[in-house]
Amino acid sequence: MKMKRLFIALLSVGLLTVACSDTSEVSQVELDPTDIQLVNRLIPFDDCENVLDHIKEEAAERVGPYGLDNSGFPIWIGLEEGVLRSEIAVLESGPDVAMAVEESAAFDSDASSSSSGSSGEISFTGTNVQELGVDEPDIIKTDGERILVINRGLLSHFAVNGGNGSLTSQIAIGDDFYGYELFIHDEKAFLFANGGGYSILPMIEGSAEEDTDFFGGGFYQPQTRIVEIDLSDPFNLEITSEMTITGNYLSARLVGSTIRMAVNSAPNQLEWVYPSNPGSEERATRFNKELIQETTIEDWVPSFQLSSNGSIETGQLIPCDKLHKPDAFSGFDVLSVLSFNINSGLTSGDGVAVLASGQTVYSSLDRFFIATTKWVDTDMSEDDFEIWTESYTTDVHGFAIGLNEPAEYVASGSVNGTLLNQFSMDEHDGYLRIVTTTGSPWSEQNRSESQLIVMEEQGKSLVQVGQVGGLGKGESLYSVRLLDDVGFAVTFRQIDPFYVIDLSDPVNPEVVGELKIPGFSTYLHPVDENIVLGIGQNADDQGRVLGLKVSSFDVSDPSNPVETSTWVLDNANSVAEYDHRAFQMRERLAVLPVQNWSNAEQNGAVLLDVADDGKLQETGFVSHEVSDDVKITDCEVLDTEILIGTSVEFLAQEEWNEDYGTHIQLCESSDRGGYGSDYCEVLPVEQLDDYLGAFADDLIEIIGAGPTDRLEQCWPSDPRWDLQIQRSFFIEDSLWTMSVGRLQSNDVSDSNDPGQLPVISIIPVPY
Repeated sequence: MKMKRLFIALLSVGLLTVACSDTSEVSQVELDPTDIQLVNRLIPFDDCENVLDHIKEEAAERVGPYGLDNSGFPIWIGLEEGVLRSEIAVLESGPDVAMAVEESAAFDSDASSSSSGSSGEISFTGTNVQELGVDEPDIIKTDGERILVINRGLLSHFAVNGGNGSLTSQIAIGDDFYGYELFIHDEKAFLFANGGGYSILPMIEGSAEEDTDFFGGGFYQPQTRIVEIDLSDPFNLEITSEMTITGNYLSARLVGSTIRMAVNSAPNQLEWVYPSNPGSEERATRFNKELIQETTIEDWVPSFQLSSNGSIETGQLIPCDKLHKPDAFSGFDVLSVLSFNINSGLTSGDGVAVLASGQTVYSSLDRFFIATTKWVDTDMSEDDFEIWTESYTTDVHGFAIGLNEPAEYVASGSVNGTLLNQFSMDEHDGYLRIVTTTGSPWSEQNRSESQLIVMEEQGKSLVQVGQVGGLGKGESLYSVRLLDDVGFAVTFRQIDPFYVIDLSDPVNPEVVGELKIPGFSTYLHPVDENIVLGIGQNADDQGRVLGLKVSSFDVSDPSNPVETSTWVLDNANSVAEYDHRAFQMRERLAVLPVQNWSNAEQNGAVLLDVADDGKLQETGFVSHEVSDDVKITDCEVLDTEILIGTSVEFLAQEEWNEDYGTHIQLCESSDRGGYGSDYCEVLPVEQLDDYLGAFADDLIEIIGAGPTDRLEQCWPSDPRWDLQIQRSFFIEDSLWTMSVGRLQSNDVSDSNDPGQLPVISIIPVPY
């Protein structure tokens, strides 16, 4: 919690610093084409020999005395997806669209889904997604009859009957990987995660012994993990197959029964020779060039290991004839797009790849796009580098994703600036619309500016056919939403300009409306053709952030957008500000998690009704905290007075227990444990020796503990981080909310009271 508060404080200071800067006019910087080369198209390789020859040639030109680490860094600029946004998501830490739809609506108040279960029609919502019909992976999934939660290496299956539920099965996925998220489809689940290990390189003759640990003593090899789970028996989940891939998992999408997945793989760490002093750099470079010539294709392209039905398959992830190179060098990483049909089970992915790195993933129903910031040559002079930081570019690679067909590369292009997140891209009627920001938003010159660019596939190139700029000169881009013929963008420095963009003519997009208000929105959600919600932070006239703010924008007149209503909670924030999957909406009832760092009683999820005219009204609140008068446990709460006069009397801590409300309880292995909203530290009986030494046997005898039992020491925690709500969804008349430690259902059949909703059931989530 201290770390979280410190992070929020630092973020607030950063925003305040930005807000206090002046807003001078934008000065355009023209780049010399020799400074940065643009990617226009990709060229396929014929075979692995051509791939290896190409890579060796490029590497030999760029290798130096310290290997390739000083030859072409990928430089990430700005508050981009996977940098600041993901850090916030980790501190705070959706979702089922099972069937592809023929076309998406411009405005849809329920961007998740509702469907029917096997026992009949069940109304439920899934993950809040960017594109209707394109599901996104998340930490929780439901189909109205079951709920699956992935939590700290454990996958839990809950059976659901209306507002009631029960844990039916649980399986350990493992804690060697992190960031697990999943899809479910029929009787299967696919899980995705990142991980890896640290490898030690051997001492290399000719290197400096005193520098080995610093320069080349070891390296971290990232890995992606995919796990297939059989859900056919809800009382016995089984891992049917799993695959590891060398590289980082970026993201995935599910359309119908087909998963598209992006992985970014760096080449293997070679055993570079490092100089012992500056005078031996030339010799080290010569040795490193020879090392490159000795490499094989396995040193440069990703590999996989697939375990299924007792057999193990290993090999090269991408066939060489499915690998493409840009016509301008874009690094040595391999960006792979894999395709899996869930009904067919886990395979090697039938992949296609690009010699480039990837960062931001967006998918429509028939196109899968990956964007990445340009590589920069370290031979660039200091003056040239300063120019680049003001006018960097982003490459975009597009892949066709026909229903039940492997992804195929179709076109690439390059745009000036950098993207905010996946919402910066949108494909409609064959046009890719991208909102980018150029210039450096942190520079004293305030040269940042955002613009919308329209691109069209022409041959193998994404060619710019339309553009409109001038969005937030001297300001940072905070949110984007592009919907068929209209788009919205929010920028911020001291005030929040909310822009309306007419996209009806792709060749001539036009900013038609602008509204300036205090604060900013980091997530925009369309309710209908007239109302758009903005979720973000309130701010004063000087740009100092004050707390959580939900705005309702009336865009019925695009030339004159109006903020019709607001809901604010001071000293608070929401996971939904930076993770759209945390937001939920059914019809006109919105749900978003809230965390108040000055008032623990306001931690939970708020329900807001959005009237036809956009007026916001709080109609309910859900909390996972439990008041003192309803604290319960199925464990045996120990009377610590029995320890007085024994060798473990110090554990009684009478004064401590009275002052702070702590207690110790003995739990059997089958007990659920916990004590209301208190935090309980778990200590298995078999580990007591590590903590109590010779006193352990005395304690075990006094309390009558068995070898498989555990002790839990519980004390009030204010607030409980593990009870902060992360996700929500509706099943019939129940609102289900999830925190790290709990699933809870509340009755929303008659929700007009802004107070606590009636609790139907509480189910602890093991972790």
